[in-house]
Amino acid sequence: MSKLVSNRGFWLTLLLSIITLGFYTWYLIYAFARETNIACKEDNKKTTGLLLFILLSFVTLGIYGIVWYCMWINRCNEYLRRNNKPDGLQVSTYILTIFLLGWLTIGIMYLVVFCKMLYLQNAVNRTYNELNNLL
Repeated sequence: MSKLVSNRGFWLTLLLSIITLGFYTWYLIYAFARETNIACKEDNKKTTGLLLFILLSFVTLGIYGIVWYCMWINRCNEYLRRNNKPDGLQVSTYILTIFLLGWLTIGIMYLVVFCKMLYLQNAVNRTYNELNNLL
């Protein structure tokens, strides 16, 4: 049992995403799926990894990516609720931002949701580390 990363910061992640021309965000999808599967193994669900994410997003013209994030957000929030922790990012906020607020705010809300995604995974990982005495 290894300690999960619980200190991903917004600014460094944004910088790495820009420098790597978006490849770092693909790494994050891989890491989020892996870490969520480790932390939430008791729910007997599986968050698909990067390869399937890319393939199905391409085939469905991006729709699978939206569905993947919604399922991941729900799974993370269920884990936090089971362990008496406050919820993080909500699916309604994510969907509203993707379809309306993102372009109305000239992309600022996309960054806010991106930040909340990082904090959601950090909260899941921190909870997992606490429960397994990996601090």
